[in-house]
Amino acid sequence: MSDFSAISFRFRAHLSRVAIALLVAGAVGTVNAQQPPKKENVPTEATSKAFAPLKALQEKQDWAGMLAVVEKIPFVPGSYDEAMILDMKAKLYATTNQLSKAIAPWERVVQLSDQHGYFPAKQTLETVSLLAQLYGQEGSTSKVPAQQQVYFGKAIVYFKRFLDKTPKPTPETMMAYASILYYKAAADPNNVDQALLKEARGIVEKGLKTSIKPKEGFYQLLLTLQQQQNDLAGSAEVLELLLKSSPAKKDYWQLLMASYLQLSEKSREKDPTVSREYLVRAIVTCERAQALGHLQTPKDNMNLVSLYLMANQFSRGTELLYTGMKSGKIESEPTNWRVLGRYYLEADMNMRAAEVLEEAGRLFPKNGEIEVQIAQIFLQMEKTREALKHAKTAIAKGNFETTKPFAVHYLVAYTAYELGEVDEAHAAILAAEKFPEAPKDAQLPKLKNVIIEAINEREAKAKEASKPKSAAKKA
Repeated sequence: MSDFSAISFRFRAHLSRVAIALLVAGAVGTVNAQQPPKKENVPTEATSKAFAPLKALQEKQDWAGMLAVVEKIPFVPGSYDEAMILDMKAKLYATTNQLSKAIAPWERVVQLSDQHGYFPAKQTLETVSLLAQLYGQEGSTSKVPAQQQVYFGKAIVYFKRFLDKTPKPTPETMMAYASILYYKAAADPNNVDQALLKEARGIVEKGLKTSIKPKEGFYQLLLTLQQQQNDLAGSAEVLELLLKSSPAKKDYWQLLMASYLQLSEKSREKDPTVSREYLVRAIVTCERAQALGHLQTPKDNMNLVSLYLMANQFSRGTELLYTGMKSGKIESEPTNWRVLGRYYLEADMNMRAAEVLEEAGRLFPKNGEIEVQIAQIFLQMEKTREALKHAKTAIAKGNFETTKPFAVHYLVAYTAYELGEVDEAHAAILAAEKFPEAPKDAQLPKLKNVIIEAINEREAKAKEASKPKSAAKKA
């Protein structure tokens, strides 16, 4: 049940310890007690004799031997002997880590005790507690959804009975019950039971208030419930508390940063000021984590850059990205360099954008996409000669990532035409026409026409200019 991996109850180890403690404390001694709780609740002579070998086996901790003896003892259904033998059997099953087998005998013990008062109320209540945890264990390990719901439902029934009769339950018991409620509520991710989630959260919050120093597991469970309820603000608050006591937990830092980012996005349209505040918290969270040695991978460093850029802090974002790629803290790869160039433009640093992209072009001499971006920047800066140079270099390099070759040839044609280099413009427009995008582009025929007109005009002028010279020769 991977959905429940965030919570671990350690049922098996706990129940085994409890069973051994109960067994050693008096399971065998019950047979030998001089003053039983009620006069009528005494084993028959035959059962007492059958139990005689158990003491020696218990002293040797031969639990399997004890179980072999107990399983052969006959009893009258509904008798005190049955209740006592089944209780012993269940404890031995639990002690030998056969927890599933302990359920049926203990359920029968509770039924008999309820009907006849065979055991003290405290002992019966302890058995009820064990059944609650056993069913919780069964539910958390079952792979069958319908079976899970049955087990969780029975666990809840037993937990409620135990808690109703226990004024001051231990924090561990409260956490176990709350966990079972969560398990049952979230067993079907497509149909989460919000009422059970609410009940579970109330128990956890009560448990936190009853402990001077709550265990981390309480906060982890509360965090899980808050996330299931989409309580991002509450999640962030709990994560801050967890990090205060456990700053070495890398996963907590990532969750906290993600929570602040989601809160920022959630309030972006409703209240931009609040949205920005949460975005700043996400940035500060990342930097706090990095100061402690966490979130130091190239991907984490790039995430921090992205946060600054989201906050429109382009100067800081571009500085981190550039120095990060130069130092190796951020992966130096074409896409990141292109992002850097784009955000230098956002910071109105056009020349700096061109410079870093030219640097990238030298680092990646076969990447034509970078050259296209440089050409476009120079075109915006009205540096048409530089734009043409880089557009031609882009064609020579090729290896485009997102730009279509058609667009690059068109760019060469356009810039060459703007510079009056109509022959080069004509060659480029003819090359652009060969690509499948050409028939769909409404601007291409217009550009081609003006290029041809320019060529025809030039030729006409040349022809006209040559006429006087011819006439002079004839004269």
